[in-house]
Amino acid sequence: MAKMRTRDLILDVALVLLNERGESVVTSVDLAHEMNISPGNLYYHFKGKEQVVEELYAQFHARVLVALQQITAQARGNPKETLAGLTVVSDILQQFRFISQDLRGIHKRYVSLRDAIAKLLSLLYQTLSSLVKLIMDKAQVADSSSASEMLADNLLYTLISYGSYDDLITTKKTQTSIEEHLYLHFLPFLED
Repeated sequence: MAKMRTRDLILDVALVLLNERGESVVTSVDLAHEMNISPGNLYYHFKGKEQVVEELYAQFHARVLVALQQITAQARGNPKETLAGLTVVSDILQQFRFISQDLRGIHKRYVSLRDAIAKLLSLLYQTLSSLVKLIMDKAQVADSSSASEMLADNLLYTLISYGSYDDLITTKKTQTSIEEHLYLHFLPFLED
């Protein structure tokens, strides 16, 4: 088995640490200590935490783009296929939850990522809107334009904010999956 490059290992450890603790809390020194390397070794590979976050964002961005392209290429107005595709997007958002659950903070703190975040969110919204419109048109829903935009908004909010507040609700007895939340959005269009 090939030995993992230090740079890749730093990114893997950073992703775990950032997801666990949050981007605003983790420092470059934290990353170095977590890996049991000197901060100098970390700085040899990355100029600082900002460069690590930018690299992880680039991976996140690329994976979401590929998933959206696949969903769009396979779109036929079938709610079940659309749900399956959106589950893939959801998995990516969860893999990089330090980004997806703090988009506003990342956008504010990382000037270099602002345009990329805005473009990705716009593309995600446009894709969701197109997918929903396709499903509604196939189901012959009247005035599907405005309804598809509202449903796309709700889907976007669900995808981005899923799980971000669950630990704050102490009275919630069971954890629901993202698939269940997405399913409810499409319930009127699913055949028995």
